[in-house]
Amino acid sequence: MNQSRLMGLLAIFSTAVIWGLSFVSIKVTVAVIPPMTLALLRFLIASVILLFLLKKVEPGTRLAKEDRPLMIVSGLLGVTVFYYFQNTGIKLTTASAASMIVATIPIMTIVGEFFVFKTRLSLRKMASVLLSIGGVYFIVTSSQQALQDGFLGNLFMIGAAVAWVVYTLLTRPLSTRYTQLAVVTYQSLFGTLALIPFTFFESWKWQSLDYVMILHLLYLGIFCSALANYLYVYAMRILGVGSVSLFINLIPVISVLGGFAILAEPVSKLQIVGGTVILFSVYLANSKGEVTPDKSPVENKA
Repeated sequence: MNQSRLMGLLAIFSTAVIWGLSFVSIKVTVAVIPPMTLALLRFLIASVILLFLLKKVEPGTRLAKEDRPLMIVSGLLGVTVFYYFQNTGIKLTTASAASMIVATIPIMTIVGEFFVFKTRLSLRKMASVLLSIGGVYFIVTSSQQALQDGFLGNLFMIGAAVAWVVYTLLTRPLSTRYTQLAVVTYQSLFGTLALIPFTFFESWKWQSLDYVMILHLLYLGIFCSALANYLYVYAMRILGVGSVSLFINLIPVISVLGGFAILAEPVSKLQIVGGTVILFSVYLANSKGEVTPDKSPVENKA
């Protein structure tokens, strides 16, 4: 194995670990900092870092006037809308269940491409879609608070997954004209600005803010939204979509392990079955040449 490929593998494995544990950090911080305020603080940190990286790596990159509307709308969906649903969902359900539902995004993207781009839906892909739906059903119905917060939180996570799929489809044309780093940076900037008005309607528990919360917030901003995105772009350039997709499938596994070990979250048998079915459906959709082309940045979905 040459050194370049080894570095790519280390980069994407690190990305999967960072994004997987982000569900745990969100679960901890959202108990003190409300969803939209948390998203704003996180992306303020990330935007500064990403903008610095963009100016350093691609000093000549400029956003064309004709691309601004699409970049703004995709930024609103990928940051503002997505993180409203996700942060709220994780607050109400477990980090484990949230990560398992988010793992259906590749399958939802296949369905979205079928309706929007009229792509071919093979028998293998149709089977993966049906399996994924079954996996989500197991997770949603297995919640210990199925008639209370847990069930509602799972619905919010489904909303987050749908928002990300629409974001991905909108981002695809931009990814043919800009690098992934440029797309992520501009979308983060626009999405962060759109978060500001929502924070005026939230109040948070200042008295409960301690160094642990601050460390979790810094982890989300620096590692999850900035460093991991950069590592993902780096790995994509070396390994390609197919190899990267397989590592991304580790995210829910790492989230479940983190939720169990750090938060002592219970994991039911139905959740394990549902998560396993979802992971298999993603593998099935991406095996034997069935990889879904995706040039858009895959944010941590967490």
